[in-house]
Amino acid sequence: MGFAPGRKNCRRAPESLRSRRHTITQPRLALVSIGIRRDLLAPLVYFSKFELVHFYKKNVYGDLTADDFDSTLRGYHSPRDLEQQLVRAQPTVIQGVEPFSFYTQPLAWACVMAARKTHAALVVPTFENRPLDVKFGKLRAIVLRRVLQFYFARACLIFALNNGARENVLQCHVAPHKIVRALWGTWGVDTREFFPHNGRNTNQSPIVLFTGRLHEEKGVFVLLDAFQAIQHEFPEARLVMAGDGPARGKLAQEIAQHNISNVELRGIVKNRDVPALMRQADLFCAPSLTTRKWAEQVGMSALQAMASGLPIVSTRSGAIPEYIPENAGILVRENDAGALAQALRELLTHPERAREMGRRAADYARMQYDAQKNIERAEQLVMEHCVR
Repeated sequence: MGFAPGRKNCRRAPESLRSRRHTITQPRLALVSIGIRRDLLAPLVYFSKFELVHFYKKNVYGDLTADDFDSTLRGYHSPRDLEQQLVRAQPTVIQGVEPFSFYTQPLAWACVMAARKTHAALVVPTFENRPLDVKFGKLRAIVLRRVLQFYFARACLIFALNNGARENVLQCHVAPHKIVRALWGTWGVDTREFFPHNGRNTNQSPIVLFTGRLHEEKGVFVLLDAFQAIQHEFPEARLVMAGDGPARGKLAQEIAQHNISNVELRGIVKNRDVPALMRQADLFCAPSLTTRKWAEQVGMSALQAMASGLPIVSTRSGAIPEYIPENAGILVRENDAGALAQALRELLTHPERAREMGRRAADYARMQYDAQKNIERAEQLVMEHCVR
């Protein structure tokens, strides 16, 4: 997951925000991430209580332009390099990395060591919602929990982004008062970019949209089967799948072999172009599947679609039911092409119901997932719990 600071060049905050940000000496918040991407960078213009500096290892989606990089963004190449750079930055608060991974442990402990040397407070966000015994096996899970007891003991605040993540933290014998449920890192949706568009011509062919990784765990083959099942009823309907991943080649092969019409593999769509794509669609489908090692943790694409006024068809994988209310979409069993087809059929047959569901989705997203409001709340929590 990626966390990043606001940019000076391409995502300019309103004048009132920019002037307020520099009127007084502010505590410094160091954000540490492995990968960065634009939808997690753009909303951070709304940070106002902290001076931000961000350390990252790689640009995972390649959707950043030169204007996205400024002096607040600093690359690191190893845990030791990260620790040294954090110490030089002298932050007031350090945000560490996802803890429930053996891969991230060297970076997590680099953050702990830097916090000790600089007397900085430590905040920890976590998304991981798979039970550790299932994901790692019992023995490795016991080892990880014991190691993380010390990591969490150093933290002043732990942001759990879903119920499974909170349960994993509690199993490390963490005091419940340290854990808060709030969007951090995945900040929500910038409603200046993602908003409903009422001008679409309803006489156009209906579009079912998927955006995300083209990976089997995202349910892309189940979606293809479901779309094929409804084509004889809705021959004008189109399926647009935007994104890239290891399943793209096999998807193209399946489409060709079964002669499935009206399916477009759009390829990578840069985040700044996603709002326009969503405003062309009629409904959004995210049929994620739970595996031993992964379940949907938040589902940012679905939140963006909700904010864009699209009804959602999805599954009950992971945290999806926590983020998509019943009146904003239809949730079906995982890996069930028939149930998925029936949900698509229901919304395509009753477009007024779909539009009403989209309106409710947009209202809910504005209330719950507005990035500016979430950042203001998260900042206040860190100020209250971590800054002396």
